[in-house]
Amino acid sequence: MPDAGTPAPENPSSPPATSAAHERGYFNQAQLEDIETAGDLLAAASGHAAELTEQDIDDAYLNGLTVLTVETRRRIAEAAGNGDASEAATAEARAAEKVLFQGLQHIQSAARQKHKMLAEDDDPETNSPLDGYLIGLRPNPSRTLLLQTAEMLIGKAKADSLPGFKTAARVASMEALLTAYRSAESGQGQATEDKGLNRVSRDALVQKINTRRSAVQHTADVLWPYTQETSRPIRKTFKLPLGRPMGG
Repeated sequence: MPDAGTPAPENPSSPPATSAAHERGYFNQAQLEDIETAGDLLAAASGHAAELTEQDIDDAYLNGLTVLTVETRRRIAEAAGNGDASEAATAEARAAEKVLFQGLQHIQSAARQKHKMLAEDDDPETNSPLDGYLIGLRPNPSRTLLLQTAEMLIGKAKADSLPGFKTAARVASMEALLTAYRSAESGQGQATEDKGLNRVSRDALVQKINTRRSAVQHTADVLWPYTQETSRPIRKTFKLPLGRPMGG
């Protein structure tokens, strides 16, 4: 055991800081507004099917917009499950990191113990140096360096036959912690990648909705021009400006 005057071992690597930011949801606020507008337009179009059909906005076209808006609701429900999976992967990675981190601290403590025990006779030939155990050093707190640090310290513990790490089983237990951390990190990375791909798919879906929404609005802009006072109520239902033609 380390003597009472021996300070606690330094962290081989402080656990990487994590962001407290949270996703607001599958769709951002602007996209939610676009989707809501599309729903309002479908409601408005249902009362003017004949006029819109004359401008090629027929039932098939409007049904296509309906399908897209229904898909948004499915995506929102699905994203809730994906979010849970992503959070679970992050929690698993953090837990594996904490256990590995504690194991590395034990290796540092064992290195200090052996160094102190063999330093009693002041004979440098029989001393156990602390070189390579990162005593007093704080590597950059990144996951990559934590992996490198773990590999180095586990290798040192095995080679130097440290107290508590003299058996193959004890060293293997540390290697298992490292393997578990790598696996958890891989799972977290896959969850992050899936999330990124979902965003790309999400944006493409909203773009399709906006394209059809805009086509319906331009059609309504032609059928009920802003120059006619009687068009104002209908233009409101189609979310069109009352004092000018629709832009974009």
